[in-house]
Amino acid sequence: MGTKTQPQLAKDNERRIRANDKEFNSQFKYHNNYIKTSKYSIFTFLPFNLLEQFQRLANFYFLCLLVLQLIPAISSLTPVTTAIPLIGVLTLTAVKDAYDDIQRHLSDSQVNNRKSKTLRNGKLVEAKWSEVQVGDVIRLDNNQFVAADILLLSTSEPNGLCFIETAELDGETNLKAKQCLTETIELGDRNDSLWNFNGEIICERPNNLLNKFDGTLMWRGQRFALDNEKILLRGCVLRNTQWCYGVVVFAGVDTKLMQNSGKTQFKSTGVDRLLNFIIIGIVLFLVSICAFFAIGCSVWEGFIGQHFQAYLPWERIIPKDYIPTGATVIGLLVFFSYAIVLNTVVPISLYVSVEVIRFVQSFLINWDEEMYYATTNTYAKARTTTLNEELGQIQYIFSDKTGTLTQNIMTFNKCSINGRTYGDVIDLRTGELIEITEQQTIFQNSNTGPPVGGAAATAASAQSPPIILVHKAEVHAKKSSVVVTVSGETQPVPARSELSRKQVRYSAPSRSQEDNPDGLAPKASGGLSPASCHEDQRRSSLGAGLGGCFKRSGPVRQLSRTSSCDKAVQSVDFSANPHHESDFRWYDRTLLDAVRSDEEHSHVFFRLLALCHTVMAETVDGKLEYQAQSPDEAALVSAARNFGFVFRTRTPNSITIEVMGRTEEYELLNILDFNNVRKRMSVILRRGDSVVLYCKGADNVIYDRLHGGQEDLKARTQDHLNKFAGEGLRTLVLAERRLTEQYYNDWRMRQQEAALSLDSREQKLNAIYEEIESEMQLVGVTAIEDKLQDGVPKSIANLQNAGIKIWVLTGDKQETAINIGYSCQLLTDELADVFIVDGNSVEEVEKQLRQFKESIKIYNRFRPGGSEGLERLNSESTIDPMSAAITQTSAFMQETNLPPTPPPPPAISVVTFSAECNDLFGDEKKSVGGGTASIMIDENTGFALVVNGHSLVHCLSPELENKFLDIASQCKAVICCRVTPLQKALVVELIKRAKNAVTLAIGDGANDVSMIKAAHIGVGISGQEGLQAVLSSDYAIAQFRYLERLLLVHGRWSYYRMCKFLRYFFYKNFAFTLCHCWYSLFCGFSAQTVFDPMFISVYNLFYTSLPVLALGVFEQDVSDKNSLEFPRLYTPGLKSELFNIREFIYSVLHGAFTSLILFLIPYGVYKDGVSQHGFIVSDHMTLGAVVATILIVDNTAQISLYTSYWTVVNHVTIWGSLVWYFVLDYFYNYVIGGPYVGSLTQAMKDMTFWFTMLITVMMLVSPVLAYKFYLLDVHPSLSDKIRQKSLKKIHSRASSNVRRTASSRRGRRSVRSGYAFAHQEGFGRLITSGKIMHKLPQDFAFPLGLGTKKTQALHNNLTSADGTTEKTNHSGQDMANNNNTNLRHNQNQNHSSMADITGDGRSSGGEGGRGSGGSEDMSPRAPCQDLDTINL
Repeated sequence: MGTKTQPQLAKDNERRIRANDKEFNSQFKYHNNYIKTSKYSIFTFLPFNLLEQFQRLANFYFLCLLVLQLIPAISSLTPVTTAIPLIGVLTLTAVKDAYDDIQRHLSDSQVNNRKSKTLRNGKLVEAKWSEVQVGDVIRLDNNQFVAADILLLSTSEPNGLCFIETAELDGETNLKAKQCLTETIELGDRNDSLWNFNGEIICERPNNLLNKFDGTLMWRGQRFALDNEKILLRGCVLRNTQWCYGVVVFAGVDTKLMQNSGKTQFKSTGVDRLLNFIIIGIVLFLVSICAFFAIGCSVWEGFIGQHFQAYLPWERIIPKDYIPTGATVIGLLVFFSYAIVLNTVVPISLYVSVEVIRFVQSFLINWDEEMYYATTNTYAKARTTTLNEELGQIQYIFSDKTGTLTQNIMTFNKCSINGRTYGDVIDLRTGELIEITEQQTIFQNSNTGPPVGGAAATAASAQSPPIILVHKAEVHAKKSSVVVTVSGETQPVPARSELSRKQVRYSAPSRSQEDNPDGLAPKASGGLSPASCHEDQRRSSLGAGLGGCFKRSGPVRQLSRTSSCDKAVQSVDFSANPHHESDFRWYDRTLLDAVRSDEEHSHVFFRLLALCHTVMAETVDGKLEYQAQSPDEAALVSAARNFGFVFRTRTPNSITIEVMGRTEEYELLNILDFNNVRKRMSVILRRGDSVVLYCKGADNVIYDRLHGGQEDLKARTQDHLNKFAGEGLRTLVLAERRLTEQYYNDWRMRQQEAALSLDSREQKLNAIYEEIESEMQLVGVTAIEDKLQDGVPKSIANLQNAGIKIWVLTGDKQETAINIGYSCQLLTDELADVFIVDGNSVEEVEKQLRQFKESIKIYNRFRPGGSEGLERLNSESTIDPMSAAITQTSAFMQETNLPPTPPPPPAISVVTFSAECNDLFGDEKKSVGGGTASIMIDENTGFALVVNGHSLVHCLSPELENKFLDIASQCKAVICCRVTPLQKALVVELIKRAKNAVTLAIGDGANDVSMIKAAHIGVGISGQEGLQAVLSSDYAIAQFRYLERLLLVHGRWSYYRMCKFLRYFFYKNFAFTLCHCWYSLFCGFSAQTVFDPMFISVYNLFYTSLPVLALGVFEQDVSDKNSLEFPRLYTPGLKSELFNIREFIYSVLHGAFTSLILFLIPYGVYKDGVSQHGFIVSDHMTLGAVVATILIVDNTAQISLYTSYWTVVNHVTIWGSLVWYFVLDYFYNYVIGGPYVGSLTQAMKDMTFWFTMLITVMMLVSPVLAYKFYLLDVHPSLSDKIRQKSLKKIHSRASSNVRRTASSRRGRRSVRSGYAFAHQEGFGRLITSGKIMHKLPQDFAFPLGLGTKKTQALHNNLTSADGTTEKTNHSGQDMANNNNTNLRHNQNQNHSSMADITGDGRSSGGEGGRGSGGSEDMSPRAPCQDLDTINL
């Protein structure tokens, strides 16, 4: 007993596991590795499902009615009328729930039956995942999923290293390195040694912290510390490692993957919740009506009914001795009788119809070809059928970043080398920048053939070559400095006046050279000359013939296609390089020409990229492949590879590269690795007698460590940094330093002393690193694009225009998230400011929130629209009021390390003046003179909030929760960085609870599962990152851009259809049911029905069900195209305008009015009525048949007016139901022999019936028509305006022709060096220690003979890097901006780079005119469509 007490006590505070000891581990009753996400089994399905269904108020209500109908004394209707619909609803729901649970069972079975090699009795056996137990030693092979959370024991790689991919956990596809204890490496793959391993692990309890693990291994009398670097988590995939062994620490539901899954919550829509509330109200109304009729019946029986017992005898159970008692008992029975008769105000068919509509709408989502992603052959999938209309009411979207907004693919986009920019391409005809988008389009190169694959434009050619695959190009009116000539080369264009003297001639069919002395025609003249059309083999950077593919950031101008041929945009051909990558794209040929012509600075630039990194190279199937710690590093090394500087291999103290076919080997002396404090990494290399330090890092970090005397180069490069950062690119600054052998040896000794120090080691090392990383020479700048998924900026812009607030919850670092925010247009320059919360304590966070609130108050006080803002604008602004968007410059984005301060009031003036903006959101404001000029407040202005993970902890605390919400609710966008999966769910829960808002969470990895389950709607991205998010989601889509269609089209339609369905359904049922109430006034409150009981039973089932179902399935007010084009159509769903208490009351009153007219007019006509043949027609059955027929006709007329979108199904169901009524009535009465036989037939023979029907229907329809015309005429909705083409077309966003895409680069205030901030600590420590090497070399010799004469050329190149080049000055040219860097280069070179030139020849400086000239030129882009930031 005593032996078991100690482990049991330990279990409460910690977890004890002994490897290969099943008996020891079993006493703790740890969970096995079996996973169960299903809800039912075969035996528990029926009781549990029925219990769950009867928890719905409506189902329980109808069950009670069914019980009442079984009592003959109080029921005037057969129980079948309630039993059949109730059984049908329960069955339909049960089948759907069973299907969903079967899918869960199949998913569970697939996971549990995966195979894993487990060590049992000294032998390796293949076992199912579900059979794996805590303490088992398992083997993993390359590319295999990790079955459970395991402690790594040994691997096939030297030094116990292995690589894993964590896409299932966090959506990131880059590899991460793990390393086992050096003491367990010796176990290897020997089964006997591994079976004899009996180490005891003491670790933390199961938790959901993916990046944290604390534990201790006790083995052979020693204790070894365990951390997260030695743990492989379930859901990871083993990569680039032949095998590894590990002991299971957490299994099944205890694994961190499952701990992050969260609990599955029952989700219901807002319409469901409102329906439940309405049903309670209807039941109370029903009870009050029944009570009133019971009292009326008691009074009537007590005073009148007692005298007619001969004709209407009382029931036997009613006492006849004392009249008041008998009357009271009758009244009590009548109460329940009326409860049964009037139950059709909430018919069971309502829920049947709702389920059917949702079911069909789910299939419409699944079948939508517009949401099909051909790359992965994936359709959108509605994984639930109960939440469709909620998609039309989303107020907050919470999105992951990596893998959801981005592809997590980095591309080398642009660069600056020695003050010259590369990567931009200019259209020769217009002088405008060509932006190359990632969307590829197939063009048919013929004069007559249509475009293939839905291309936006055709590329005509006289010679009709085969189909080509090109990239779309967008022309943006940007500051130009390079043109593409007809020979495929680029030339510098310092200004328009300069271009007129230096332009390369090309002929244009419609305009001669003399007609356009500036050389840049104001109108496109048709492309390149015919002579140039035959030079397809030349590698041109210009795509002159894309026609409709050209889009401008100003008003759209269609380029004419009058020339005989056009050319498509083509990337530079790297095929001469045997190591080039086929998918690498680069469009500026000048850089490749510079490299091939042995231009010194470009060689230094790419040599640095090929050497300064921690990338690992390996050859797979004869092809060189790289494995990098981050996609950024892989992109830079890949760029160097394609330009001829190929990183081949490395050892712990050497790096081998291939430069233009020549192999170069460097001795690796030191790697000064990256960390979040240094924000840079360096390598120190030796080749021959030369020692050089290469460094790359954040711009502010590198600039502080450059030597003096290069201010001009620094200024030009700074301008390029501003330009690149303004385009949303992740920038990195490169620098080098030449070291003497003596200085390096001295530094090396001091570095070793610091590394061996036991006191303040990190601080001493940082100081040593600071010393050598100084006095560096600036080399250049790289600009990397983190590729967004296609269509993300447009989708976000549309969703924001629809009124939806978007929050990004990401585990990435702050600056990375901000850069992505700008790239995807979540953050824009139109924002007044971006607040950053990064305090480390409650006091700091509270102080920041208080300052931000003051800033918002100041902004609102000086907000345009009031007299202050407009007066200041009129008095101070000299800018053209029809083309300027004036916004505040962000004080916080310039210096994120300082505590933010409130912006000065005069700097805030956010106004947009534009003739095109007055109808942006449907609010027309015409000028006094009746012209087109208008003044409006730009709705794109406002604030954004960025919160760090450690600050978010304090923001979510009870004391700051309200302050955080107050500020966040006033921001257009919120970005939360470095958040844990649990924090994501807490943020969603906070908004749900505090704002009572409808939320949607979208993600792609296991770290998003908690958030997805917490939100009202969970959307999973089914991509390469795994299926954890999809399996937990309500809807699955392949790309983020499909979310726009899912919400704005399917969500809006579903909500619109459901609301219209409910309004009409309640109307028709109240019109039907309340006829009994009016009739009770004439039948002594006896619960006698006015209609045939069979008509009551089948009214909702056969006569009116199909038309209203067709309405709920197919109805639409505007097309899907218009729904996307006008996002503001989504607004009614946000405000629940289409169905609410007010709309419900209106439907009830309309139904009550209809029932009153329906009953009173026929009753007045047929009371004491006689037919023309002398027959009496004032009988009860004739009245009931006439009222029922007029009711059906009125229903048909009303739903015809309700229907906006007619299909064949609508026609068949509406008119077919009317015909079906007469067919079924005839069949029932004449064939089956119903009690009302002949009543309707006789009535229809008399003209009285037809006139009565006509008058009644006209009285019922006329008010409805009048009200509809009144609304259309006086208060038209946006959808009404869209349908009525006579009204002015109102745009809900700036212009549907100008897309806000990621390639639409715009200057903006951005935190640069997103790479440097986002990059994680690399493999530097492992490389230099030799632990990361796949093969340990015998010695580290240099076979190429380092230090020989062969390597002297490199030394000469390196030592001459500081040499200056001759600058060329052109007279008469304005060189106000340092971006005109191509004129500072050697005039003997035939290639040049992109600089930034304004339309009038004056180049603008950096942001806010911070260039050397300090000019404050306006952007040439048109207003409202691409608003620029102008600081007054």
